[in-house]
Amino acid sequence: MKKILIPLLGLLILASSAQAQRNKGHQVSRWSFMTSVGYANGVGHIDLKYPNGNLVKSVDNSIPNFQIHQLLAYQFDNIFTMGIETGFDIWRHTAFIPVCLNLSINMTDYTKVAPMTFLNLGWGFKWYGQTKPESTDRVVHGTNWGPCGEFGLGMRVRFTDKLSLVISGVYKMQFSKIGYSIVEPDEQDYSDLYPNQYQNTFYHFAGVKIGLAY
Repeated sequence: MKKILIPLLGLLILASSAQAQRNKGHQVSRWSFMTSVGYANGVGHIDLKYPNGNLVKSVDNSIPNFQIHQLLAYQFDNIFTMGIETGFDIWRHTAFIPVCLNLSINMTDYTKVAPMTFLNLGWGFKWYGQTKPESTDRVVHGTNWGPCGEFGLGMRVRFTDKLSLVISGVYKMQFSKIGYSIVEPDEQDYSDLYPNQYQNTFYHFAGVKIGLAY
């Protein structure tokens, strides 16, 4: 029995020592933060319709979306992080304040460079907005708040145990309303001053995001 217990005890000591060395020098579970900036451009088009469902016109979604975000999260281990992300999404003539639940996943364990992905789901609150239609297509984009989401896929580069650079390509979605006008033949055309119709729509964006995690 002694011949079995001594090697087994030695293996347990070696395993414990290896685990201690693996975790030495970095904190696996901790609070973490990330400040990020990004740019995404609108993709696709929006079909505006009459009340009966017929097409009024199609508007290109070419809206620029500049982002300044802050993440407060808890890192459970070297793989999973969960928290709250908020900030500003600034469009051409309006802006939103997204408040989202964030889930981030490193696809490999503690390495200097790791592929990663993240998902944000939440609500985009209105910050400010225009009321006068745009001169080119006579529509008002993003007239009210609504649910929003963001998916990213990229790389995390670790400089130290607590400092990393995160670069990712992103897809964003914001649900809101678009304002436009339907002008009947016998009516005065005020479509350049204000819209008389509103339609629910999903705004889609694609772009890039760069963050400093600490």
